[in-house]
Amino acid sequence: MEIKITANQVSPQLRDLFDVSQPMAIRCFAVLDGSIRGQIWTDDPIRPTWGAVKEAAFDTLFLGGRPTANIVYEIVEELRNQQGVAFALWPDHPFNHLLPRSPDFDDWELEFTDRSHSADLGPYLSVPEGCELRPIDATWLARCRYHDIYIAYFGSAEQTLAQGFGFCLVKGEDLLSEAFAAEAALGMIELGTITGEPYRRRGYATVVCAHLALECEARGYRTYWNCAKNNQASATLARKLGHQTEKEFRYVGWESIHR
Repeated sequence: MEIKITANQVSPQLRDLFDVSQPMAIRCFAVLDGSIRGQIWTDDPIRPTWGAVKEAAFDTLFLGGRPTANIVYEIVEELRNQQGVAFALWPDHPFNHLLPRSPDFDDWELEFTDRSHSADLGPYLSVPEGCELRPIDATWLARCRYHDIYIAYFGSAEQTLAQGFGFCLVKGEDLLSEAFAAEAALGMIELGTITGEPYRRRGYATVVCAHLALECEARGYRTYWNCAKNNQASATLARKLGHQTEKEFRYVGWESIHR
């Protein structure tokens, strides 16, 4: 039987079904902990044998315990009536065999962790001449290119600023590049960044991300980064920031049937 529950109904037994070493585990546990928006399913909140968690921003679905292929198929079909759904899995994980056939995409992504504190970010902290580094407040958040993603995570602009933080590089009234630290779980916080098309390949993202990484660590977090395998610019930036552990995982999914 499939039961949908809220984060405040998550028992320690249910939380323990999910693997902290799975790809994008930070997003799964942020939903379980109630830090970001999402959906949670199980067969029994107190004595669960399986669980499933979907985060709201990118529609990634995480599995825990011993779900059957039928359960996975039913949840995928339910979600496809609302939006798309994707899975982040290590290539050799048994859950790969539970997925429905004929995905709409089947790609590879990278995740980066364990930023070395000996990696010197000093050379990347200088703000380019004529620019300013600003904290992302309500005014700048409204102009952020990833605004809708942040709102999907937290539900409102007010909640986004209460739980997340970031910097933007501006020149006058132009927002050149932004970096934001969003969901936090497992002692980590995820970094996201984007630079406006006309301003790319000038090192702007490196500046805002270097400042943000140091701010995250000053607040007691380890930083987490992920990107598509073919996004070489993002992967290069993650390495430049000093992340030492790099892993490749499968990202496979189905689009909404109403698309």
